Amino acid sequence: MQQSSLSVDQSRASAQSEHPVRRSITREELLRRALNGSDWLIDIAQVMDVDSPHYGVIRGEYDTRNREWKLYGPFWHTGQAVRLMLKAYAKTGDEKYLRHALLGGEYMIRDQVLDVTDEKYFGFIHGRKAEQANTASQVEGFAALYELYLTTRDDKWLNSFHLGVDWVARNMYIEGEGLFYNGYSALRDELAPIEKSRPTNDDAIFWIAYQVFGESSYRRIFREVCDRLLKDENPPGNWLRYPPCFPDVFDGRGSIHARHAWWWGYPMLQAYDAFGEEKYLQAAVRAGDWYINNSNIDGGYYYHTTTRTRQHLSFDFATSAVGCAVIMWCDLWRRLGEDRYVVAIERALGFLQRAQFNQDVEDPNLRGAFFEGLLPPDGSLQPGFYLRDIATVFPARAMLTVLETFPEGEIAYLDF
Repeated sequence: MQQSSLSVDQSRASAQSEHPVRRSITREELLRRALNGSDWLIDIAQVMDVDSPHYGVIRGEYDTRNREWKLYGPFWHTGQAVRLMLKAYAKTGDEKYLRHALLGGEYMIRDQVLDVTDEKYFGFIHGRKAEQANTASQVEGFAALYELYLTTRDDKWLNSFHLGVDWVARNMYIEGEGLFYNGYSALRDELAPIEKSRPTNDDAIFWIAYQVFGESSYRRIFREVCDRLLKDENPPGNWLRYPPCFPDVFDGRGSIHARHAWWWGYPMLQAYDAFGEEKYLQAAVRAGDWYINNSNIDGGYYYHTTTRTRQHLSFDFATSAVGCAVIMWCDLWRRLGEDRYVVAIERALGFLQRAQFNQDVEDPNLRGAFFEGLLPPDGSLQPGFYLRDIATVFPARAMLTVLETFPEGEIAYLDF
């Protein structure tokens, strides 16, 4: 009887090493990886069917097990993808990135109400038939419209940006509270319940709008929101009180969303620039520290992290949050020059490289993309991966930001 041969080797006990190696990646290779992610957005994730109502949108989610696409948060997800495309265009001069950014922008403004006689809806970005327009989703998409204007100098983008921001300021902001109604349904002419209001501060968009248009109400809103965030901050660098964090889940241990410190902590740096007060800088530092303190040893994050014990679900990765953290750390390093940010960036870059699919992977829908998370085991050899467009947007943007922040020489990362 023929016997199989077995190799004998010392067990490592784990597929990963407890002794990471610090390696170098050339600037050319890091740029290639960032552009592979950008190319995935325009070649694979963007809807290019001119007859589709979603023409130009970025398809947000993909399940490698059943190979099905889904849309989620298409306005702000597409907006963040447009921002990456414009960054890739600025870096390379390749017109394809600009073309596809413009297609994404056209999708975003397709339903905006531009009838000046329509006092109720004039400027509303989602149109009169919107079933539900989340305020945070609107706010986080607006920066793309402004950046399209900066790139093209076409006034239509500046006008759409102004009208969209102004509609939210006039209709969704709760004066003096630092809070916005969480959403609005045009179909029902109904605001979200006031008890669900949030201090939405994504991308410091009202400070940007004030700088561009000089309207004092935008400056006041930005400051009131920042001060509300300082008042409600808990734990340090984060805001468990507000969704998508939840204080009562996991048997009362709470759950902090992996990108929450990005949405509301990173804009504190713009508040510091705007008002010159140390309290805003320190809030941004605490948000950066939240990412450092809650990072896995090898640089990853989880979508739901408990507040007291830092427990999490086992297969609940949030690769998008790694990209967000790197961008924030780069900004903090430029300002403060503290080596701990470089250490954190190197660890995160190692994780991001492991999270990116090769160009020859079997499923062509994955080539160049970054996975967001793992699908829970299902008894098969290949339970699969969960892709989100933002899991490619923020890591690729982070890689481009690292190249800008460290303009000379090779760049280090940790390999586990």
